[in-house]
Amino acid sequence: MKTLLIMVLGLAFGCVHAREWKSADGSKTVDGTFIAVQADKLALSIAGKSSVFPLTAFAADDQQFARNAQAITETATKLGPQSFEFAHPVEDGSGWICRMALKTDPKAGGPKLFTGEAFFLVTKDAFAHQKGQRIENQALFGAGGRTYHPIAGDPSMVRAFSLEAEQATQVWMDVMAASGGDVAKQAPNAIEPDVEIATRHGFGVVIGKGGLVAIDPEIVKKGFKSLVIHHDGKDYPARLFSPKDKEGADIKTPDVQLVTCAVPLEPARIGTKKLSEVGQNVFAISYELNTGKKGFSSKATVTRGIVSRFGSNGSFQHDARLTPENPGGYLVGEKGDVFGFFFQTQTSGGSGRKGSSDDKPAVEGLGSCVSTQAISKLLEKIPGQSELRTSSTAEDMEANGKTLLASSVLVVATFEINKPRKITPSKVVAPAANVPPGANPPPAGWSISKTGTRHSSKCRYYNAQYPCQPTEGQPCKVCGG
Repeated sequence: MKTLLIMVLGLAFGCVHAREWKSADGSKTVDGTFIAVQADKLALSIAGKSSVFPLTAFAADDQQFARNAQAITETATKLGPQSFEFAHPVEDGSGWICRMALKTDPKAGGPKLFTGEAFFLVTKDAFAHQKGQRIENQALFGAGGRTYHPIAGDPSMVRAFSLEAEQATQVWMDVMAASGGDVAKQAPNAIEPDVEIATRHGFGVVIGKGGLVAIDPEIVKKGFKSLVIHHDGKDYPARLFSPKDKEGADIKTPDVQLVTCAVPLEPARIGTKKLSEVGQNVFAISYELNTGKKGFSSKATVTRGIVSRFGSNGSFQHDARLTPENPGGYLVGEKGDVFGFFFQTQTSGGSGRKGSSDDKPAVEGLGSCVSTQAISKLLEKIPGQSELRTSSTAEDMEANGKTLLASSVLVVATFEINKPRKITPSKVVAPAANVPPGANPPPAGWSISKTGTRHSSKCRYYNAQYPCQPTEGQPCKVCGG
């Protein structure tokens, strides 16, 4: 028993999620992690210590769970440690489709090829893994089967596994219970998601040292797969930056998201001029994406308006007319003083707004602008940064537009849009794939042989890998079926 427990503990290392076990009379419970069953003894890990109990000391359903977990564990031992790669999550987020690593000749010394058998891996948190992640020498515990529906190709049966014996056992038993004995339902669908890659293009301003850039929060609001700052034909990977003061406390930012990158640009010289009053004349200087969407057009669009309202978070509103194709720009006074900057993030490739160069309606309503004074106060609180510097201004708005463009960057983020798929359930499911190799079925089960003979669970010819209904096949002459 001791040798077996040591072997199983080594196989299930890291499986620390305890379940509740009930006493036979239901009066007591204990939280423990399954280790092994041998003969009529059950070993559990309770509070980090191994304890052995009579199996009959537990409730009938817990006894059956333990037997199933033992069968699954023994099968995992026979299978041995496996190496695999995460291919993609399934549509409902319950797990991942993975690929086994092909065994290569050790003498060849070549890299492993992760192009082997596809299987379904049950996960508690799909976001804890990522595409292309590889796991080496990991025990896999059988959790039944799945009907895998790839985007390209016909559905096929795949084996299901878990990294934990208890999770594998519970998942398999839940599937068996939910199927109500229906073979066609004992392999739930695992669907490859239909994912569309979309892109957000936005406006950014270099405001501080170390490549500190202010961008539109909308760009990263719903998650993203990649985020880069595009400048002078190059992409510079960007990281979200949460500013903290000297004491380590979080600093509240105005309506901007801060990122850092290695873009070789000096902070914008956009001054800290203050607006005087509502109704003050202003000019919106904005930039349209160039044809290849890899930068901004050198010629700015200039429109005139007035300040309409002051906000409480370092922003203000104006009524200067803007076109949807312009991701952002600056708001300046009649003498060229910069009062703030604004964003109009664009989305393409998904359900977002798509602009047309031939049809440029003005944006209705008021535009919102982040004041340079609010940005300057923010920088003063961040260690290592300094307030915005002023620059020479001119009443020539076209010249101001070219000068301001020098410290402006294009922000590009990619993200995924999942498109739900409608799947027609498969009519035929291979029974052998519904049971983890070596796992015991629920009590009073039946199996069917290749010759079509039905055996009860008490028959010496019973095979748990081939479950069937009590009405299938011909009854065995030994057990009566």
